[in-house]
Amino acid sequence: MVGLGCISGDFEAYRGNFHAHTSYSDGQDEPQDAFDYARNVAGLDIMVVTDHLEQLYLVPPFGRWGACESQADAANAPGTFLADCGYEYGSGMALPACISTGHNNVLFPTTLFPAIQQDFHDFYATFSACPQCIGQFNHPGDESCQHWNQFEYDAVVDERMNLFEFNGDGPVWDMFFQALDAGWHVAPMNNQDNHSANWGTANDHRSGVFLSALTRDALHQALVERRTFMSTDRNATILSMAEGTCWMGSILTGYPSVDLSVHVEDPDGGDGFASLELFGPAKVLLASSDCAGAPSCDLDHTIAVTQATYAVARAVQTDGEVLVAAPVWAAP
Repeated sequence: MVGLGCISGDFEAYRGNFHAHTSYSDGQDEPQDAFDYARNVAGLDIMVVTDHLEQLYLVPPFGRWGACESQADAANAPGTFLADCGYEYGSGMALPACISTGHNNVLFPTTLFPAIQQDFHDFYATFSACPQCIGQFNHPGDESCQHWNQFEYDAVVDERMNLFEFNGDGPVWDMFFQALDAGWHVAPMNNQDNHSANWGTANDHRSGVFLSALTRDALHQALVERRTFMSTDRNATILSMAEGTCWMGSILTGYPSVDLSVHVEDPDGGDGFASLELFGPAKVLLASSDCAGAPSCDLDHTIAVTQATYAVARAVQTDGEVLVAAPVWAAP
């Protein structure tokens, strides 16, 4: 069963890029170059290199997974900069109509998964056998079959398939609610999927994570608890809380109603907010606030909990940039 309860604590927002490639698959340069660039040029707090799983096997020289891990360890500076390696699964087949049944990032693995797996069901079986791994739905809808059989639900996989990527060309906002309504407990991310040497500067997309400290252990716990947000702005923040103390990502039970509070802010002058909205199942608008261009904005709303439900906060800035917070889930 997906972990239940109120997530409480003191956390700080950090920003990173959790999906990027190097020459170890179909990108440029080496992981050490990506870590250096992300830290010293892009100013990111977190950089995770995720080269393609099958190419880590098939592109000589072999042993690149271990080399990535070694370079990440050398670049990792707890409290200052977090560097790590994962990989992107995308080798499933659904012939004859489609080449891929969906791509997924695997974070915190200790070994490589099999190079070729028949479809996402085989991948799910392998993923479920990795208790420390955290998974991500990558760029949903980029290809016609990249929807994991319309987000077919798997309760075991849901334990750690915690992240949902908003970057890509698919209708990701709509597909986010499709996944949530199917039962997945996923939190938003916004990465760059770099294939050039521009890790962190390809655009202003950021994955925000609320951490107790800038360490790998703290990051793992945050991703287990789904304390994330996506942003198309480089340094804006969105935070959703339940009952004053329960962080977004909480899965609450036994509440007849839940008081929600949402806060957004941007430290850059001129980067104000146009609106702040709260959505429920089926993408129904629950509440909204006119932020009138202010650099920070708040929204309070109480939801009745008569059945299993959730609430997702979204902010739109005056320049069109968007932020989405992890849901708060609740059940009677």
